[in-house]
Amino acid sequence: MASVSDLLQKVPFLAVLPEQDRASLAAAAKRRRFARGQAIFHKDDPATHLFVIAAGSVKISIQEETGREVLVAVYRGGDVFGELALFDEGPRSATVTALTDTIAYTLSGSDLFVVLEKNPKAMRELLARLTRIVRRLSGQVGDFVFLDLESRVAKYLLDLGELSPGKREVELTQDDLASFVGGTRAAVNRCLADLEKVGAITVGRRHIEIGDPEKLRSQIRY
Repeated sequence: MASVSDLLQKVPFLAVLPEQDRASLAAAAKRRRFARGQAIFHKDDPATHLFVIAAGSVKISIQEETGREVLVAVYRGGDVFGELALFDEGPRSATVTALTDTIAYTLSGSDLFVVLEKNPKAMRELLARLTRIVRRLSGQVGDFVFLDLESRVAKYLLDLGELSPGKREVELTQDDLASFVGGTRAAVNRCLADLEKVGAITVGRRHIEIGDPEKLRSQIRY
């Protein structure tokens, strides 16, 4: 149980809770394991729990009527997802799929809000997190308008790297990257090849290593 409590302490809006309340949530958390490629939940599913990733990574995506998938975000160990729909008890707004073998702990909305409603500081931290998500999505819209494809690729790789300080290897397929930046796989492959030529990245089979963040940043042209 100590390990679950330690995991919850890495989540900013849970870290500010009194130790007793965090321990109560840790006791209520359920461990789930997902295989690579397994859907954790689908768009329009009922929303009853949030998820805290203990190990692995997941992608958040929306599928258009044409079948084309649009990648919204990638989350890794220590990240939280699925909290947004708990506020209005509406259905899931996106599909979440395990990018790698993933272990996560689930917390029910009812257990969570019992604790949050008596801890205003934790509630403010959660609202601040939701605000950052909205700002990030707004920034992504601006990127599609103002940046060319190679700039979007470079910026997204930097953003992913900054989510996990000290870790320069991004576990992401080229198909997923193409889905996120709004390009074809062939066009994104050409962008990655160009970035690799200047020494900014190294492309692996299912991952991309950020070799020189400054060189990568220099390829973003506004």
